[in-house]
Amino acid sequence: MATTLVMVLRAASLLAFVGPASITVTERERVRRPRTSQLPRRRAPVMANLTAFVLFLLSLCARPGAFGDSAALLLAFAGFSLAAAGAAFVLKARIELGRAWSLVPDADRATGLVTSGPYRHVRHPIYLGLSVHTLGQALAFASWPALVVLFAGIVPTLMWRAAAEETVLTAMFGEIYAHYRSQTRMIVPYVF
Repeated sequence: MATTLVMVLRAASLLAFVGPASITVTERERVRRPRTSQLPRRRAPVMANLTAFVLFLLSLCARPGAFGDSAALLLAFAGFSLAAAGAAFVLKARIELGRAWSLVPDADRATGLVTSGPYRHVRHPIYLGLSVHTLGQALAFASWPALVVLFAGIVPTLMWRAAAEETVLTAMFGEIYAHYRSQTRMIVPYVF
């Protein structure tokens, strides 16, 4: 019984990300707005980040840690809880961005600088949510290799991507972004 519940919680931790990952872009958003910035779009951090996520998913397939039923169940439940919370945070932040969202770092005066919702507390809440979600998955699967990939691959590439976005946002919004940046943390509220 416990083994089945562990498997269900592990599967649910993976499925928790389906909502944020499947947000469709409305027709109004699908029409690509003209870029008001002549800054190059930085694709390298995005590609590195996607590669880290693929490695992470592969590492989840590595043999889970050898724990007794109760420890495995506790890890699976805690991991699912974190994964669901992280996915919900990503979803909330993505909805708040609306038309300002872009897969590749970009900025546009027409969509403005989003500083509401979770963006009141951190400049990159989607990356915080993704980190919490993947930490939850690593715990749910009791996968040490996944934890290594998370902290050695995903977190650094998210930081690189955030820095690339901040360069674009600073160039586009100047003093407005500098003030916002001085009032909020990059990824972890009250810490970093």
